[in-house]
Amino acid sequence: MKTAFRWRALAGIALGAALGVAMFTGAAVAQKQGGSITVGLETDIPGFDPLKVGVFDTGAEYAAAAIFDTLTTLDDEGAVQPKLAVSWSHSDDFKTWTFKLRSGVKFQDGTPFNAAAVKANFDRQKDPANKCRCAFYISNIKSVEIPDDVTVVYNLTDPSANFPALTTLASSNNVVQSPTAWQTKGDDYNRNPVGTGPYILKSWVAGDRLVLERNPDYWDKGRVFLDRIVLKPLPDAQSRFASLQSGEADVIYEDENDSDNIKKAQNDPKLRVLTYTGSGAAVDAFNTKVEPFDDIRVRQALVMAIDRKKWSDAMTGGMSRPASNPYGDGSWVKCKDDGALPYDPEKAKALIKEYGKPVKFKMMVTATPRGRSIGQILQQFWKAVGADMELDQVDQAQIPARAFARQYELTPWRIIDLADPDPQMYANFHTGSPSNLAQFSDPEIDRLLEHARSSADQTARIEDYCALSRIINQKATWFWTFQNTYYAITSNKVRGIAALHSGVIDVSRAWIE
Repeated sequence: MKTAFRWRALAGIALGAALGVAMFTGAAVAQKQGGSITVGLETDIPGFDPLKVGVFDTGAEYAAAAIFDTLTTLDDEGAVQPKLAVSWSHSDDFKTWTFKLRSGVKFQDGTPFNAAAVKANFDRQKDPANKCRCAFYISNIKSVEIPDDVTVVYNLTDPSANFPALTTLASSNNVVQSPTAWQTKGDDYNRNPVGTGPYILKSWVAGDRLVLERNPDYWDKGRVFLDRIVLKPLPDAQSRFASLQSGEADVIYEDENDSDNIKKAQNDPKLRVLTYTGSGAAVDAFNTKVEPFDDIRVRQALVMAIDRKKWSDAMTGGMSRPASNPYGDGSWVKCKDDGALPYDPEKAKALIKEYGKPVKFKMMVTATPRGRSIGQILQQFWKAVGADMELDQVDQAQIPARAFARQYELTPWRIIDLADPDPQMYANFHTGSPSNLAQFSDPEIDRLLEHARSSADQTARIEDYCALSRIINQKATWFWTFQNTYYAITSNKVRGIAALHSGVIDVSRAWIE
């Protein structure tokens, strides 16, 4: 076995992190105990039981980062660090990873955290009888063995040189939940989660607020400072920013679509803007099983009708960075040729004329000013080449549900920032995946995905992922709009927020100055 800290040689693979206008940890500022902060969320949280919710959305991950722990974590530079695991090692072929666990840790219900608990979480999600959508995202893990109470061995189907980095995100697959709690609470567990994390669920009123209080028995209590964290759904971006200005909220999520708010905050001495350049992109998926998107000419025409620079200027004052592939500047995958279709409205018109039938369809957008604005810009681009798009306005929480149920013609989506492209690329584009929203099957795409996840050779994997980009761009089953840059705006008194990996605002180690 290779020792854990040879992993440091791979740290450059972990993430192309770039910190922006403010530092995250604020290490030079003295940490203070006590106090409460309120975090404004984009959407309400549906729950925490993987069997009920499948995968966590970003808002759930904000809370999960405080309620639960993962085996590993990323520091602000993107390097993998210990958390519930204190060390790890791998076999020569990277198909077996062994983690040594932290001793003496307890769940918030007083039951012991150990290797059996880690295995129970994996087995529950993997069990076909449970029909968990989350199972697909751990399909590369063949089995989990527990030689003793503090040792967990992951046996993978294919090599994974980045495996410890993939266990860092506070996702439904990675957080460790109390087996005793889900067994005793049954259906009620979804809204009564129990982890080993620094904060315990105190109360939860759907649509209003979720309240967390400091765990007095936390294993790393010296690095936990706040008494209370309140997570409050504030779906409207302007109302969310106003709540920060008024002091009702202390931390909110923002993105470039609210560039005016970001610029206002940058010029307000009472506020701070945290910026993180991640991998991935905002994307949209065509349902290729329905007309007119079962015809490649229509898909290509709509993609070539989009002027991303004009869109960025109109929506974000040029702040958004156009994307031509699913990886982005924050990824270690760099493509000299990603196969992106050019902006060419005349060619788009010709393709629609060649199609020979009216091009009419609906696109799901959020029923918010932002969602409508995005939809209206696309409407204008597409109307100019002869396509008629109708806005299908829905609550943001309905988009994932309808997308997974394939109840859409064109849906927005996002490829989030992760330390490795494999989980999302495989899930979004492999034949038969629940997340293959385009419902498109291509043997060459499957082959490249399978080879990329089975190789420990980074150069070969980059070649695979760039070849994938070329095929997807040419087939135009999805299109990429803008690269991921994540923003949080905070009161100037809030310090210690971790780097916004995957867009998650982790306030579990924050304090009030």
